[in-house]
This record gives sequence, structure tokens and C-alpha cells, in this order.
Amino acid sequence: MADGAVLDVVDISVDSVEERYNIGAMLGEGRFSQVFVAARIDSGDEFALKAMEMGTINEDEEALEMLEAEVQALRRAAEHDHLRARVVKLHEVVATPEMLYLAMDKVRGCELFTVIEQKGSLPEPLVRRLMHELVSALAAMHGVGIVHRDIKPENLIVSDYDDPEAAQLVVIDFGYAALLDGNRGLEGLAGSPEYAAPEVLSWLEAEIDTQVCAEPYSAACDVWSCGVTAHVLLCAELHFELPEGTEDDEAALVAAARDSDLKFNQAEWGAAGMDPAKQFIRDCMRISQLDRISASAALDHPWLRASLPPSAAAEPPAAAPPKKSYAQAAGGS
Repeated sequence: MADGAVLDVVDISVDSVEERYNIGAMLGEGRFSQVFVAARIDSGDEFALKAMEMGTINEDEEALEMLEAEVQALRRAAEHDHLRARVVKLHEVVATPEMLYLAMDKVRGCELFTVIEQKGSLPEPLVRRLMHELVSALAAMHGVGIVHRDIKPENLIVSDYDDPEAAQLVVIDFGYAALLDGNRGLEGLAGSPEYAAPEVLSWLEAEIDTQVCAEPYSAACDVWSCGVTAHVLLCAELHFELPEGTEDDEAALVAAARDSDLKFNQAEWGAAGMDPAKQFIRDCMRISQLDRISASAALDHPWLRASLPPSAAAEPPAAAPPKKSYAQAAGGS
């Protein structure tokens, strides 16, 4: 049975989830969870149902903390109009004696990761539109104290991506989310190292080398990840390559992933008009948190403001053939 801490996030308890949902195919799998398609028995409405074992939550302090932060972040996002269309909506948290379920919107579209896998590098106008969508979401999230901490193409659902003026993006998977608490910095390793900011990677460095002092961090970590994501979308490759033979070396991964000496040596960067996009990525991926552009300031970046549809440009803050598998470029993570 759930302990008191878990019950704090629960909306309804039932003996079996089948009393409330018909469970369908699995959509994905995470560190502590699996996600299934599910239909409400009373309405037939489809949801994405995230399932976690109650035993894991009760016995693993980290899993419980992540659950609490995820639910709190999603509930906070649902309170703000500007975030409702940009962040997956949590409808209810259901507990059974053995499992805990988060019923969320089944968002229309597909993972941005899948689009890159299918198409390779994406057209610059489409990427600019998607980055405007993402930066708008981050600016609104950060404005209400939500930090995602795992921004990457796998956690972004895109629809209508064949039309750069109509493409829409929704942020999903808040399993690593954190809430800002006054001026206190965030702590701990979170997200995927390939997309993680240097200050987040410092927590992995500290695990490898006890002489390293880990660095508290802020919402700026999401902006770094946004820069890495833009790089991947525009050339279907990460901004770094691991030295041969070091694929399983965590120290080598940290050193490579935090490299901000952006080379832009892929063929796509030689196309006309790519300088503003390069500058956007540089501004997002400054090593110092204090020097890095904020999400709200990035909304006014020349690259994002250029050629946006009038409705998007006025919004207030709150494909080339694939050269190789993006899964290979991203290390299969």
C-alpha cells in the first residue's frame, strides 16, 4: 500500500486500474516507468498512462522525489494559460495497491527524434519555427519556476511538421523536472549527458572525481539543452564526437559534451543564411550560466524573430536526406 508521501499526489485510489481504464499498447519506457495508450471506460477518451510500481516509489527515495516533482510541475503548468497548449496535461493520478498511474494527454503528433530519424537534418525555416515554440514554452515554464532538466528531441512532440508556418510542439516527460525555490540553486545529475549543460554535468564529474566540486544551477540548464537540440535538428548530429574507443568512458563523455567550441563543420552549416542560427546556438551554449541567454530574452533573438508568422511574432513571452542514423550520432540514448 502507498505510504503517506505517495498518497499526497494521488487523486483517486482503486483496487485495479481496469476499473477506470482499458490499457492498450506500450508507447515508451523510462527509468522507473512505462507509458501505455489507455482509454477511459466511462468516456472512451484516449490518454497516455504512465505506470510506476508502488514498491519502487516507496522504497527508492529518488524515485519518490522525481514523482513528486513531476506531478507538482505538471499541476503548476496546468494553472497557466500560456502553458496549457505547450506542456502535456496531467489529468489525474490513480493509485492501486501495486501501481501508480499518471493519466496525461495523448499528444497529437510524434517525437521530434522520430522525425530526425526519418528525414535527417530539417529545413531551417521549420527548425526556426520549432525553436520558437520550444523557447516560448521554456520562457513560460521558467517564469512560473518550472525547470524541465531533460530537453531533447525524444521529449518534444511535433505535429504538422510538413508546414513550417503551422508546426506545433509540445513538451513531454517531466520525470526530471524541478521547481525553483527562491534563490536556492538546483542540485544533482539530471537528464541525458549529451544534452546536459556543463553545470549539470559537474554533478557527474563529482561522482567520477571526488576532487571536483559540483555546481548548483538554474533554469539556464534548459537553454543549453535547447541549443544542443537546435544543432541536432539543423544537421542531424550532436555538437561533439567522442574520441574513438571512449564510448563507455563517462569522463570522456563529460569532456566532449560540455565543449562549447562549436565547430559547425557539417555541410548544412555552409548553406546561405545560417549565421543567425549559429549565433543562436552559441548564445544558448555559453559555458557560464550568467553569460547564457535566458529563454525570455531568446524570444527576441534575431534568428527566432525572422520570418515568423505574424501571430507567432506577436506572441508575448510568459529536409535534407539523412547522412547517417541520428541514433548513431546520439549514441543510441
